[in-house]
Amino acid sequence: MITEKDKLSDVIGRNIDLLPIVHRLGLSSYIRENTIHEACRLKGIDLRFTLGVVNTFSAAGYLPKPEDMDLVPLIDFLTKTHDYHKQVTIPRIYGLIDQMKLAMPGEKLLIVVEKYLNQYIEKLITHIDFEEHEIFPLVVKKHARRSKAVAPNLKKLLREHTNVENEISDLKTIIIRHIPENFDMTLIHDLLHTLSHFEKEQLDHARFEDKILIPKLIALQTH
Repeated sequence: MITEKDKLSDVIGRNIDLLPIVHRLGLSSYIRENTIHEACRLKGIDLRFTLGVVNTFSAAGYLPKPEDMDLVPLIDFLTKTHDYHKQVTIPRIYGLIDQMKLAMPGEKLLIVVEKYLNQYIEKLITHIDFEEHEIFPLVVKKHARRSKAVAPNLKKLLREHTNVENEISDLKTIIIRHIPENFDMTLIHDLLHTLSHFEKEQLDHARFEDKILIPKLIALQTH
């Protein structure tokens, strides 16, 4: 478990994938020699929330208590995660595929992968738009508890999350099983590593929403 006494630099050093998470929390300028407690104090953000986020992305079996996760900073973090994947992860994946297409024009595997990816990204962007337009605003809408659309929208969100993790995993399997001869293994590895990181972040993102955001929104309706 990561604690408030841990140096932020040590935490990131043990798991470099936490660096973009720390950046989304607004702490990347406060790493230096600071502990997590010190960095949060300097930035002026909630320590319990920060520990909940970094531990969730650090340990697959961990999930913070809902009462430790305020909805407003959670929505801000989830929105920044959406932006990160739209602006960084997805362009990086397509960039790697473009490099492969230049190296092996007409390769059937790349045609299949790009088609699959296009379909997945289209669904993902639609899902992100649904969350940002229909779910996230419920946190600040005073009439959220009275809206008849809340329950169906939350159920829809849960249903959509059941497919998120499977589709990236299937894409990785397709690539691994059909690596052509004399292919650039460095590019293949970079693509699979990026997809794996994307997959893990999607899983953790969905856990935050399914186990914390949705129950807290349901609680808003019943009080």
